Amino acid sequence: MGFAGGGIPTKTAGPYLHRGTMYKIAFDIGGVLSKYPDFFRTLLPALEMGGMEIHVITDMHDRAETLKMLAANEFSVAEEHVHNADYKQHGEACKAIILRDLKIDAIVDDFPGYLVWPFESPAPIRLHMQPDPYKPYWDDSWECSGGDFGRRKYRPKEDLNTD
Repeated sequence: MGFAGGGIPTKTAGPYLHRGTMYKIAFDIGGVLSKYPDFFRTLLPALEMGGMEIHVITDMHDRAETLKMLAANEFSVAEEHVHNADYKQHGEACKAIILRDLKIDAIVDDFPGYLVWPFESPAPIRLHMQPDPYKPYWDDSWECSGGDFGRRKYRPKEDLNTD
């Protein structure tokens, strides 16, 4: 297996399998990919080159709009790895059902309710992206058709001091 200078597998090396396992990791869009797009545009390909299978799980309802938004924001995730969770049918367990059914090993989400695990089987790794109220839900560079909802900005912390 070929490795680049810091022990990172090169793209030509094929998937890097730790103990023979290719791990699957999922990311939410709103508040995760949309809030830190530059960071995740760098991280996702690095994880993929390291052998991870990248998935996106969102509660957005229109699949065509989800795929269009990912493409417009330069996220190259295989269409079959983009999943729209059904909150109306499954409530806050909507993402857990997808994680279980697809045997996804880890998820990064900003909403704690979507990190619940209502099953008796072992849970995947569930990583909670802590909200930053001083950074908008959608980065200024984020392309979407959702109006201004995710563009709200809060005052800097020093403006909140009323002493």
